Amino acid sequence: MNDAGLAVSLTFGGRFVLGPGFGILLVTRYLLETCTTAAQAWQKLRRLPVATAQNLTLLDTHEAITVHVGPDRRAGRAAEICTTNHQDAPVSPKQEALDATQERLTALRSVVEAASHADDPVEATAKALLGPPFYRTAYDQGRGTLYTAAYRPVDGRVSYIWPAERWEQSFDEFTPGARSVTIG
Repeated sequence: MNDAGLAVSLTFGGRFVLGPGFGILLVTRYLLETCTTAAQAWQKLRRLPVATAQNLTLLDTHEAITVHVGPDRRAGRAAEICTTNHQDAPVSPKQEALDATQERLTALRSVVEAASHADDPVEATAKALLGPPFYRTAYDQGRGTLYTAAYRPVDGRVSYIWPAERWEQSFDEFTPGARSVTIG
């Protein structure tokens, strides 16, 4: 998240393709250093080549956009902000068996709908993401969840959340540091 209130969230796009383009971490940093809104970031993503399939959710104080990028496709704005580890439907039966990506997307839509009625929708969503079917522990297969992040651009805050630990940061009360978390 940058000081203008733009946050960029990253989700693997579900396809193991590699091609000419920038690494997604460099793209994310570029967007955060040069954009102040989700709309500006979306416009820049439309012209940036990206080396791997990724889903980026762009969030500012007024708007949220999810964009699918990859070396073999034009950047495309998703129909909704909810995203899991695929870019286009239908997902192959093999990918669904490995990732349950469509199952998790359906569950995520339900979580977001239910959370919209909660006192704190961001916190309700983050809490749900720490349980099944979202929080995955297949680390030995490269399919484990590392953490969940809850961005609050209006407040300039972010929470990094693991099942047994939480790290709060904000622009007003930033504390440099590091975390070691045991997973798996």
